[in-house]
Amino acid sequence: MTKKSACRRWMACVWSLALLTACGGGGAGGAGGGLLPPIGFPPPVAVTHRMDVSITGAGRVASQPAGIDCADSCGADFASGTQVTLTATPAAGQVLGSWGGACSSNAGTCTVRVDAALTVTAAFVAAPPVVGWGDAVTLSAAGASLPKVGVDAQGRALVVWRQLEVNSLTDRLWGSLYQPGGGWSTPQRLEANNGAVRDVRVAIDKPSGRAVVVWTQLSSVTGYDLWALQVDPSTGWGTPALLETGTGTVGFASAGIDANGNAVAVWSQIGPATRFSIYANRYTPAGGWGTAALIETDEVVGTVDGDPAVVVAGSGESLAVWKRSTGSSASLWTNRADAGGTWAAAAELVPDAGTAQSIGAHDLAIDAGGNALLAWGQVDLPGGGNQWEGAVWFKRFSGGAWQGDTARVGAPFMSTQALLSTPVLRMNAAGAAVVSWGRLDNALMAATAAPGAAFGADTVVRPAASQALTSLPALGVDDATNALAAWTQANGAGTGDLYAARHTLAGAWGAQALQESSDEAAQTPDIGMNELGNAVLAWQQFDPAAGTRIYIRQYGSGR
Repeated sequence: MTKKSACRRWMACVWSLALLTACGGGGAGGAGGGLLPPIGFPPPVAVTHRMDVSITGAGRVASQPAGIDCADSCGADFASGTQVTLTATPAAGQVLGSWGGACSSNAGTCTVRVDAALTVTAAFVAAPPVVGWGDAVTLSAAGASLPKVGVDAQGRALVVWRQLEVNSLTDRLWGSLYQPGGGWSTPQRLEANNGAVRDVRVAIDKPSGRAVVVWTQLSSVTGYDLWALQVDPSTGWGTPALLETGTGTVGFASAGIDANGNAVAVWSQIGPATRFSIYANRYTPAGGWGTAALIETDEVVGTVDGDPAVVVAGSGESLAVWKRSTGSSASLWTNRADAGGTWAAAAELVPDAGTAQSIGAHDLAIDAGGNALLAWGQVDLPGGGNQWEGAVWFKRFSGGAWQGDTARVGAPFMSTQALLSTPVLRMNAAGAAVVSWGRLDNALMAATAAPGAAFGADTVVRPAASQALTSLPALGVDDATNALAAWTQANGAGTGDLYAARHTLAGAWGAQALQESSDEAAQTPDIGMNELGNAVLAWQQFDPAAGTRIYIRQYGSGR
């Protein structure tokens, strides 16, 4: 058989290795007469199909096998018949609403067989509101103390605190910002000064989220100086600024801010002579901080002006109240600045009534309409006997002026030592108010007031007990006069526990609830709360291995 006929026969047969050999050349040694080289065939072409993924909302989708991993839209080719598992990972504050296209349901994963071109959609949506308290979260490193909180209408928040510098006994100012859906930022130091930070205060305009932080910090030359920085929700932490250049040490300070970012700080400071006087400074976004100025001119030797409180109305006007003491008597004084920052003359607001009366500490709050409320503790000795009565009193500011009357909150507390803690006062935008205070018998009390009205009866938040209250109440109120109060109290182990209770307009104060489970001491709680009732509670908790840390819990109202 010739080679030609053999090859024809081979082509009519099943292709096999034997027949391929038969199609070789005629002889190993003849020219062109050896076996033909084996004929090779390319492997079958692999069939692939495209899978495209489209995403709405905030989250990512990734595949196994690899190929798809994106937060917007992407696609990849997979071999026909491949089982592909897609995994959806929501961003913070989001959940997977549903799959679509080749996938279905709202399970976190979806597996499909790729036998043709496929399209998959993944829709992420906002997580449903959390109702109640979230878990406790550690926010700071060790050596932290004295947290202060602010929360705005959008649920954005800030916490600032004192933080011991590593290998030092010097407190620095640190802080963290919270964005809904993004969580808390990495804590950072907010100033670069050398001295130790002492007193820290925060004021926030809830509708805009603009805030101001003021603090006192030790100087080797003048004692304590007063510093401030602005916080903008779009740009974050501002730059620290020194608010005064006096040679006398600063006592305590207060601050307020309006929706346009105009801020006012008021503080006590030794000078211009040898007594504590009241100073103020104003910030505008266009011009920064101005020059510190006296807002009272009493220079009587032996008098001390201190414990200032200031609020800023939406119109930019400011209202300040402080305490004037002579050692044997005390009175409350006030001053007011117009929207341009010009202060009027200081005036006595609550006079001292002599040895049968003692005016204690005070607090000041303002609503969206510029109506303010002052509350203070007071002890009286009626009839000249030996049975003191203590109570919280209040006075209103409306229509651009202080109203003439003062009134008591609830019934007086009768005792041979009827002492009260500093009252803590909060108002919502409409002018409804909540005030809370502690008594000598370790009861924690509170009362509420409708806009422009007197306070109702005082109510027990925590009954009298042998365990002492170890902090002032932290307090927040929303637009429906629902409120949260938190406090620390001693326990049988010799440390301290953190408790909170919630007030509803219809149901009064609920049961007190323990907020942490540590056997170590909890201290210095603070609450920030917005008009929707969402809140952040911060406190310092002792850690035997490292000292105190800042912890937070967030409260969701479900709104």
